[in-house]
Amino acid sequence: MRLRLCSWTSVLLMLALHLVPASLMAQSLIPARDPGRSILMTGFAVNHPTQVTDIDDIALGFPRELARRLEQDQQFYVRMTPELLSYDWELTPPTTKMLAQVAAAYDARYVISGDIRNAGIQSVPTMFGLWEKKSREIGVEISVYDAKAGVLIEKFKFNQVASGEVTIGKDRTFDGESFRAVPFGKAIDAVIEQAGEVIRTRLITRP
Repeated sequence: MRLRLCSWTSVLLMLALHLVPASLMAQSLIPARDPGRSILMTGFAVNHPTQVTDIDDIALGFPRELARRLEQDQQFYVRMTPELLSYDWELTPPTTKMLAQVAAAYDARYVISGDIRNAGIQSVPTMFGLWEKKSREIGVEISVYDAKAGVLIEKFKFNQVASGEVTIGKDRTFDGESFRAVPFGKAIDAVIEQAGEVIRTRLITRP
């Protein structure tokens, strides 16, 4: 089977017809240091696209900001692609063969994929039903693969809940200053920071 990855346009999943060469699709953020510390960050799937219509392109914004956190201490060399780690529309576990193809195409040891599992708003009636108290949870699942070995290293789940102003607005740049000024934007930023720290710690100890 020919390798095909899936890409996002806004929050809608679009099937990519060809694997574009890494030199065009992948974007390196800092010069390469150690090939054993190279990472390919893919686009993230969105489990419920209608939940994130108020957020500026979370499918690409989340992995982009996660990549930036992973590169902060210059321990890792991160490339990005907007494509999903998938042969089709579904974000299913990749085969060993697919991981090997991706590793060769992008010259990356590790591949990180993710899924925005939940961003729904919950409303609880208060004051005898006269008012509503709203909260919103961001739930993300991130998979880290050793692509050259063809194995899943670990699957991480991160959750954060915000109350109060739970909508963000697409006019706020993803993870920008105004984005983080909103409670739910701040919650998303906290998840990205936590994910970066956990993944960095997990990978830094690998030989």
